[in-house]
Amino acid sequence: MAVRIRRTFSSATLLLCGLSLCPAAAHADDTIGSDGYVHVAPNGVVLGVDPYYPTDGNGGYDVADYAVDLSYDPAARFLNARTVVSATTTQRLSRFNLDLRGLTVTSVRVDGVRASFVRRGEHELVITPASTLAADTAFTVEVLYCGRPRSEHAPRGVTGWRTTRSGGGLAAGAPHSASTWFPVNETSADKATFRLNARVPAGWSVVSNGVRKSVHEGLHAWEENVPITPSATMIAIDRFSVRESTLPGGIAVLDAFGPGAGTALARNLPEIMEFLHDKLGPHPLPVTGGVYLSDRLAYSHPSQGRPVHGAAADQSALVQALASQWWGNQLAIKMWKDQPMVESFARYVVWLWEEARGGPAVERRYQDALRQAGADTRFWGRKLADPGVGREFSVTDKGVLMVHALRKHIGDEKFFTVLREYPAIAVLLNQGWYDWELYTAAVADQDLTAFHEAWVHGTTPPPAELR
Repeated sequence: MAVRIRRTFSSATLLLCGLSLCPAAAHADDTIGSDGYVHVAPNGVVLGVDPYYPTDGNGGYDVADYAVDLSYDPAARFLNARTVVSATTTQRLSRFNLDLRGLTVTSVRVDGVRASFVRRGEHELVITPASTLAADTAFTVEVLYCGRPRSEHAPRGVTGWRTTRSGGGLAAGAPHSASTWFPVNETSADKATFRLNARVPAGWSVVSNGVRKSVHEGLHAWEENVPITPSATMIAIDRFSVRESTLPGGIAVLDAFGPGAGTALARNLPEIMEFLHDKLGPHPLPVTGGVYLSDRLAYSHPSQGRPVHGAAADQSALVQALASQWWGNQLAIKMWKDQPMVESFARYVVWLWEEARGGPAVERRYQDALRQAGADTRFWGRKLADPGVGREFSVTDKGVLMVHALRKHIGDEKFFTVLREYPAIAVLLNQGWYDWELYTAAVADQDLTAFHEAWVHGTTPPPAELR
């Protein structure tokens, strides 16, 4: 488990929405939180910032809760918002950062007292409180801001805030989404609870993570009390048709269908959830469901408790998004190079589902994929443990083969122990490839060094005895 060391932001004082001053120069100061979340191994070795996105996240504090209050005008595509971040310092802080992309900050208060701020770089909001914050002290940051949220363009497709084809708004995706609509410590290492109060015009609805607490005169209140990573947050604003039900065991289901979106895919959810319960254990959340849009999205985003699906989503996408509630949300990664670990297992669950429903046998599918890959250097040359920035979502075709090879190598009993129990033990922990390797070797009760080197770290076809 990584010890969290938070980073600091610089911010330009904004007097009016849309006007900002130039960023102030940074000065070395041991009371300033780090820019970029610094990971530390349990033995004290400093692993450093995420090598793919080194300025993501911040040091010097741990967030406990986000409370976002906003109003959104779909016609003008304009957002007015207030976010209160509740956190605890991990060191003395004379200055610290939050992540916020675009938008105009008009006021910042720390513990109710006005603080100075500057904007720096692509997404840094650097805050200087009126007085230095002592270490191990709870504090709050209130940020007032406004503007037209913008999307981010990543190799996998558009992420962050976007306008839906029916004129609504949607913010979901990874690696960056949360910071396009609220100030956040944008690192998976900092899970926090999340509350949203969103006001929209009559006829529009708001869907987010967690439980819908109330809807009254255009104000929609949502609450996620299970700590969530920033990349798993979502908001959708549209003219939704909302359907609610309850699964056996008391899990609440809320599905939201945008204009023109079909309802057929959602009907598979109860059967899929029963299958996942059998394979992965109890659902890690008290809620489930999804947002279904007629928009063409690049992929189904597995937002915590409420995945977002586009027009092209099929049953396989639904299964993977739901499996990611265990492998991806409950079990959260440390750095983005670890993303193939969770995504490969979630994709393998899709193979298991399709086999159980009369599809191709998993072993046959695996052998066919191996034959197709052959000795292709482009396929095998991608390192699962470190695929490279922008490619963290592009190697699961190789990763899913690794998962099945592991099953063959350690046997079904031990493999399904890993599949079911690793997310369960990691509820409050962030896990990376190194942690996974230690865990699989312990469960298998054997030396898996050769397997891990060949499949996870290797760039050539694994030897026959490891296939």
